[in-house]
Amino acid sequence: MADDDSWPDLVERMRGGDVTPGKMFGSEGLRTGRKFFALWWRDHLVVKLPPARLQELVTAGQAEVFEPMEGRPMNGWALLRESVAWDPVVAEARDHVAAQVG
Repeated sequence: MADDDSWPDLVERMRGGDVTPGKMFGSEGLRTGRKFFALWWRDHLVVKLPPARLQELVTAGQAEVFEPMEGRPMNGWALLRESVAWDPVVAEARDHVAAQVG
């Protein structure tokens, strides 16, 4: 993550059209329509991705499967490591979820 990246900055860059901020599990998130694709969870960025892409990031050490409660992974959600550039992965997540909605 670049030094100038922050959750509020990301929200401002991504919002517009069908993308709006909202709350999910008491945390701030971004959604397209009514479906969330990104979440700010305990100072970490979490995104919803296709299974193959999620596995690719996990294998590369750039993410881990998101478990909001230990031992209970959330299907399709990845907690990103700090070294990952946010915008491209968040755009992937937005497109993935938008395709599911449409």
